[in-house]
Amino acid sequence: MSSRDELGWAAVKGTTGLVYLFLLFPLLAVVIISFQPSKYPTFPPEGLSLTWYEAFLDSDRMLSALTNSFIVALGASVCAGVVGTITALGFVRRSFPGKNVLSSVLFLPMIISPVVIGVALTAFLTRMGMQKSYLLLIAGHTTLVLPYIFVTVRAQLYGFDRAVEEAAMTLGANELETFFEVTLPLIAPGLAAGMLLAFVISFGEFTATQFWVQPATTTAPIEIYTMVRTSITPMINAMATVLMLITVAVPLALDVLLGKNLILKSGL
Repeated sequence: MSSRDELGWAAVKGTTGLVYLFLLFPLLAVVIISFQPSKYPTFPPEGLSLTWYEAFLDSDRMLSALTNSFIVALGASVCAGVVGTITALGFVRRSFPGKNVLSSVLFLPMIISPVVIGVALTAFLTRMGMQKSYLLLIAGHTTLVLPYIFVTVRAQLYGFDRAVEEAAMTLGANELETFFEVTLPLIAPGLAAGMLLAFVISFGEFTATQFWVQPATTTAPIEIYTMVRTSITPMINAMATVLMLITVAVPLALDVLLGKNLILKSGL
């Protein structure tokens, strides 16, 4: 490699490092400020303390918001996993009129602004008589994350060898037994990757959620936004740090439990 090429690669690496620093420094600052003992945020902090984490753990309001986020994210990822898998099976295994158009429609939640989806779904479900509740939140988040599971499972199914299913049915298994004992285990990496992505997206979703919550179902991102509007204390940084930790820890934990390189196994 010539000196010019080496200089070019050094410039690329340096630029990449600066971009990552620009993106990650605000997050690092939030984490550092969450450990300061004083009430008013300063950077760099005057010292290190767990005071605001203790205040966070003593706050029923914040723990309730965090619990709500868990419930909604888990419910949405499970519902989207079931619906997305059935939908992907139908699109891959069957041909029907308007298939390509309907496939494009399924990706609209990834394209349309969450504000539009939030307003539209609120108006639609309200006219149906559904009040703001966990059910509405889970239904809304399922709508938002469904495309991610659909695309991961569909990608897994396109590379699926149906001869395995045919062999199982030749040996006496019915279609339901074949699905649960043969098909589902083989598409599990794609399904798990999609549900994991759905959980993370739902857990941190704010824009559309603000149209669907009520005081009893306030989620962690909504609670942080509310606190920022009223008062800024390092407890907000403590809660934000906990959210970041959960967002990173959940994928890593599932990757260990379900096998290394889960995303790569999913075919994405």
